[in-house]
Amino acid sequence: MQWFRDHTPNTYPIFVYEQNQQVSAWVSLSPYRQGRKALQFTAEISYYVHNKYKRQGIGSKLIQHAIQEARTLQFKNLFAIILDKNKLSIHVLSKLGFQQWGHLPGIADFDGVECGHVYYGLKL
Repeated sequence: MQWFRDHTPNTYPIFVYEQNQQVSAWVSLSPYRQGRKALQFTAEISYYVHNKYKRQGIGSKLIQHAIQEARTLQFKNLFAIILDKNKLSIHVLSKLGFQQWGHLPGIADFDGVECGHVYYGLKL
């Protein structure tokens, strides 16, 4: 619940995609290092598309909507943190103009299987 309370429409919104009266995907904007004035114009974009609805363009549409909203909210930078093995997200973000800004190799451990985080960013 705290996560929802921290995401208000006029600062850090959450957008959802509903199909058959069920949320099938969402995207959100979140603060980056909240409280650091120099970073107040940078937001993290996060998103999720249920497996049943992948490869239908829903994620791309939601991300595009969030990018437009981020501009309206006067953000200057957006970035996403994704697993380096998530080729679908890398493809979608690249298609929408994001570029790789960083890589933290092998920092995530899924039951003994390591993978890294990649940072994909977009200057608005």
